[in-house]
Amino acid sequence: MTRSLEILIVADDPRMCNSLEALLKSRTYEVSSANCGKDALVSLKTTQFDLVILDVHLQDIRGHEILSHIKIQHPDTPVIFIAGDTDLDSALLALRCGAYNYIRKPFEPDELLKTVENALTQRLLRQEKDIIDQELKLSEAMYRSLVENIPDIIYTLDTDGKFTFLSESVEQLLGYAPEELIGKHYATFVAKADRKKVHWLFNEGRSGNRTTTELELRLQASEKKFGPDRFLNVEVKSIGIYESVPPDGKKRFVGTHGVIRDIHEKKRLQTQLHIAQRMEALGTLAGGIAHDFNNLLMGIQGRCTLVSMDLGDAHPLAEHLNAIDDYICSARGLTDQLLGYTRGGKYEVKPIDINDMLQTTATMFGRTKKEIAIHIEFHDGDIVVEADSRQIEQVLINLFVNAWQAMPGGGTLHLNTRVITLDEEFCTAYRLEPGTYARIKVIDTGIGIDTENLSRIFDPFFTTKERNRGTGLGLASAFGIVKNHCGTITVYSEVGQGTTFTVYLPALDKPVVKHVSEKEEIITGTGTILLVDDEDMILEVGQQILERLGYRVATANSGQQAIETLQQMGSKIDLVLLDMVMPGMGGGDVFDHIREILPDIRVILSSGYAIDGQAREIIKRGCNGFIQKPFVVSELSQKISRLGIEKNNSIREKRKNQNC
Repeated sequence: MTRSLEILIVADDPRMCNSLEALLKSRTYEVSSANCGKDALVSLKTTQFDLVILDVHLQDIRGHEILSHIKIQHPDTPVIFIAGDTDLDSALLALRCGAYNYIRKPFEPDELLKTVENALTQRLLRQEKDIIDQELKLSEAMYRSLVENIPDIIYTLDTDGKFTFLSESVEQLLGYAPEELIGKHYATFVAKADRKKVHWLFNEGRSGNRTTTELELRLQASEKKFGPDRFLNVEVKSIGIYESVPPDGKKRFVGTHGVIRDIHEKKRLQTQLHIAQRMEALGTLAGGIAHDFNNLLMGIQGRCTLVSMDLGDAHPLAEHLNAIDDYICSARGLTDQLLGYTRGGKYEVKPIDINDMLQTTATMFGRTKKEIAIHIEFHDGDIVVEADSRQIEQVLINLFVNAWQAMPGGGTLHLNTRVITLDEEFCTAYRLEPGTYARIKVIDTGIGIDTENLSRIFDPFFTTKERNRGTGLGLASAFGIVKNHCGTITVYSEVGQGTTFTVYLPALDKPVVKHVSEKEEIITGTGTILLVDDEDMILEVGQQILERLGYRVATANSGQQAIETLQQMGSKIDLVLLDMVMPGMGGGDVFDHIREILPDIRVILSSGYAIDGQAREIIKRGCNGFIQKPFVVSELSQKISRLGIEKNNSIREKRKNQNC
């Protein structure tokens, strides 16, 4: 409910006070009267009046003194003076001192009411203006705070493309004080290669019919602050500024305003994502090549083994057969590197101490590279990671060899280890889980790597070496192995300033497990083995090798045939040697059907891939072992022997005899 406006009448004539009071109350005003200046001051002290009607002449205090008091205590309260014909000078003085208006006695009631209404209306308008001004000041302050604190650069250009405003962030991002650029054309700090397209962007805005409002380009930073040739990747957004539409209906372009945003971090994350996607695509291709190549090696090595077993070590051709076997091992080393790159290279994962691994590998490497000085700085205490020790050793050797090749005249190799915590921002860029990591730095003082080659450094088969002097698989393999261990490798290099490779591996709190090597002993046995593989050459070679080891062999060239054979032969089969990758029904599905038919039968999984991903899942479901192609006879015979199928065969025969 709106309150009634309060008016104070100050006059020493009671009759005039009464008549004015009656007149104003008839218009719903709240009215109070004071017949002397002293009473008026008391009322003004206790009440905030909306209007004061003040007689110039009072017996105790001059009207101008009361006006001064009102203007000091209540500056927004309008005052209307009542003056006689002889008081004109006093009334004019009152106006100069801040009175709203005056009326001359005798006055008409309508004249007084009109003057009162105008005074109150003006007071209300003044109050609303003050509120609006205050809101504008607050809005301006908030806007200024926003502009000054936002990390983006806010800018305006005139019709010639010269800066008329730049926010303070231009100094932080580009090193220029805003006043340095005011009045200068935008092209003065745009990279030359980008000037044509940014000129098109701003000129397109003049028509108002534009196809885009943003553009990526490079801005040159202040040479005084950042040195020469320092550029910042930014995204520029712009909107044309136009005058209000004139009577002819045409708009007039008066300038441009917009935002310049630093996208350096965005570009870095995009680059990391593109690299990761490219690595995954190349990894799929390389993994397929390695798998098929390992199957071929299996056929070659199997035939070589069969010939060796027939001829014996004393035969003159044994030397050539041993050489072939060595070549096969070298070829398998290449496929191991390919599988390492494809994130399929973990074999025997155990807790290992990175400090011990780095010390051992660096010492071994240093003995053969006397021209390289090696300095190692270890983290205090053990740094334990869960990894395949041979794979991590391969990563370190590849990084050391790369550093050595980058220092043809000798140099220094700095190695250090730390335990660090990686935050979410870093981990997002490299597809890692935030947490505690072992960090290994390999720093050389070599020739460095240029920008173009740096972006391809981890690509398989990419090499800067001369022809026949490298496969281009070393760093690719290292990258894949580390990614397969849920880590990553980063590289930083400048031409002539050396290169730093940084390896991150998840750290954990577990004791170290020492590796124990096995003897290459061939163990024969008895029993029946079902050999399952979709490659005929693997079936032929595998069957002959197993028979030479003393086993009876049934073969199946598909998953469906394997299941049918098991259903027919049942418990006569003691072990299944199962290929993991087959068309139609894969090894995982076949294994599940085998367990349904014969829950206790032993199963060894084989594959040209390493034990990771799908193979590891099958192992978790109860598969009894894994062997990677191409495998040697001693390795296969030992894995079969450890499963004790001869013992199971003896128990079955005993039960069979008892039943008879």
